[in-house]
Amino acid sequence: FQTRELILCCAREKQLTSMTEYGLTERGWMVLSLTSFDGKSRGVAILIKKNTPFTGIKVVKGEEGWAIMLFLEIMSQKMLLVNIYAPVGGGTQPSFIGYNSLMIYPSLWEGTLMKFWIYNWTTLLAKPHISGTNRAIHSLISDFNLVDVWRVVNPTTRDYTFFSHRHNSYSRIDLFLISRSLFGDTFAADIEIRTISDHAPISFTHLGILGLERSRNWRLNVSLLQLPEVHTLVKRAISDFYKCNPKGESDTGLLWDTLKAVLRGKLISYATNRKKERLQKTSELEQEIKDKELALKLNFSLDSFHSLQYLKYEYNKLVSQKVEFALFRVRQSYFEAGEKANKLLAYRLCKLAASNNIRLIKNESNKQMVTNRDINLTFKQFYSKLYTLESKVDISDIDTYLTDIKLPCLSPGDRDALEAPIGTSEIKKAIETIKSGKSPGPD
Repeated sequence: FQTRELILCCAREKQLTSMTEYGLTERGWMVLSLTSFDGKSRGVAILIKKNTPFTGIKVVKGEEGWAIMLFLEIMSQKMLLVNIYAPVGGGTQPSFIGYNSLMIYPSLWEGTLMKFWIYNWTTLLAKPHISGTNRAIHSLISDFNLVDVWRVVNPTTRDYTFFSHRHNSYSRIDLFLISRSLFGDTFAADIEIRTISDHAPISFTHLGILGLERSRNWRLNVSLLQLPEVHTLVKRAISDFYKCNPKGESDTGLLWDTLKAVLRGKLISYATNRKKERLQKTSELEQEIKDKELALKLNFSLDSFHSLQYLKYEYNKLVSQKVEFALFRVRQSYFEAGEKANKLLAYRLCKLAASNNIRLIKNESNKQMVTNRDINLTFKQFYSKLYTLESKVDISDIDTYLTDIKLPCLSPGDRDALEAPIGTSEIKKAIETIKSGKSPGPD
């Protein structure tokens, strides 16, 4: 329910079933790779938005669902994404970190250019007595020349990513590590508010993967039609429209198209205001949760804790409404089709074609184009050149050629018959030829 736009997502303790993965796909996400285990305490995943122009995927998975490593290119930038969830237990963590370091080293030996590093590391760094774990992590950071991006961006800020209900204590055990050479392009790094999980998400913005363009087509939010105030709004808009545009003064088709445009504008305006109110309420709740949690971190008390839990309850109600609407949109696609398999198949093929977008092409100079604007411009230049006549054509030659050809033409009587308005008898005859027992469909 974050209001900001996400491109990449690293998740931990994720056991993605086929239905969960389908739901993510319907909402615009693609599961690049995941690891799972029998228990609920393991499993990591890396997800990416489907409209992100990425190419070349190579996956390396660790044992028992603890780690995953992914090579890919986003907008001509070679990246290595690593999502690691360290096991709980001080005695096992140093050896676990050393093992994953050895898992990463072969990629260096293969000569792969690792432009980008992301670690989503969960470990017990906050406890000072686990010195072996601290030494192992600092050794890994030094070996690969990484930085803790949140701490570098926020050098004096005191914040935490995890709250232990058992001990009523806070700690920062989730890390976001990136290559030191990429820190100059870092735009922001924040610890977000902790709303649903006991871990707070960490967000990181890198200038190299900003500016992804996309276009959207408007479609009616049919859930608005269930609201009484929308019924009143539509009735008033139709009444006002016909007062300003009486029937009979304009073409019926033109009137209908104009009315649809007016109603579309009214519904867009109403939906936009409703969305602004919802986002404002969400933003206010997020800020209240953030302030309450900050006060709780400085001075823990049961009254403040219960107040924070109530705010999270209100926040989760908003999340539930959004999830309910998302499920409604998914189901609507199937219920609208009814028993017509061809309609459903066409819808699925349309979704498939939209997801298989072009992520990379080469122009005439053999240069790779990765952004939507550059790809479209390359196609435009190619086809403009393809369909441009290389030599000038003599118009007199074309006139001579057409003059010698005897093309059939309509007689004045046939032309008048075709241009005449359709009569009632013709409509009745057409209806009588329709197969009985058939009802009109959505087409």
